[in-house]
Amino acid sequence: MLAFRLTGLPDSRLPLYLYCVGTQEEKVLHRPDGFPVYQLFLSRGGEGQFKITGKGTWTMGAGQLFIVEPEVAHEYVPHSKAKGELGYIGIGGTSAGSVLQSTGLLQNEPCHISGFEIIWSRMTNLWHALDRGATEMWNTSALIYQLILDIAQSKIPSDVGIGGVGSGMPRDVAVKHSNRETDPSKDALIRAVALMHTHYQDDLLLKHIADAVGYSVQHLNRLFHQHYDVTGHQYMQRLRLQKASDWMDKHPGASVREAAETIGMEVNYFIRMFKREFGETPGKGIKHRNQLQMEKDLMNS
Repeated sequence: MLAFRLTGLPDSRLPLYLYCVGTQEEKVLHRPDGFPVYQLFLSRGGEGQFKITGKGTWTMGAGQLFIVEPEVAHEYVPHSKAKGELGYIGIGGTSAGSVLQSTGLLQNEPCHISGFEIIWSRMTNLWHALDRGATEMWNTSALIYQLILDIAQSKIPSDVGIGGVGSGMPRDVAVKHSNRETDPSKDALIRAVALMHTHYQDDLLLKHIADAVGYSVQHLNRLFHQHYDVTGHQYMQRLRLQKASDWMDKHPGASVREAAETIGMEVNYFIRMFKREFGETPGKGIKHRNQLQMEKDLMNS
């Protein structure tokens, strides 16, 4: 365990600074007056319950992050059978709230972190650097900002799983996140799928996705084969085509070119791939949709 470590009085010119960092065995935390800065809690291997006065109660499990705002009364009670470690990072400064908000981390519930052990290691390395006196306050500010960005990039959207294109929670992980051990390979796959859902309109190569999740293309393809029986490229292409089909459902008067542009595909290639996937050309699909819309309008009139 890493003892509570304060960083000292921050320079008033710093918009973001590290206030404290450390780890502890899970134990009851009772702070009726809150804490002076933002607290980032990281749960490693255990499980407990956060109660935020006036807001609610949340269960936080292994591999998850929970942020408590300054001066907010809160309490943490570990589950009796849970044996884990709780890490904490205190962040202050005039820009702390806006940075956490803009990166999507400031939310009222725990979130799961892909590659949790990497983030945990970064936090403990920061503690050791402070303990050796090897890091000045200004350098620490840059390090904590980078750590926030890394955590934000590793945050797994709550509506993205690995059960299929557009699915919610993974079918093969039907238990709560807090009740399962961290699986780096599965976390990497979830992160890869999240990136595809976010950037399906962009010129995103599988190599770039593999780099972002820390795996080779070959390893990432093996994970996709294991869970979907397709390559990563095939998964991404199916996702794009499904997105285009959904878009045409909502825009029956649109052209094939417009549909192709929504997913960043060249028109002729889009037509070929669409027919291979759905058994008809997108133009035929648009014509069919228009016919249905006309019939519906006639019935309504």
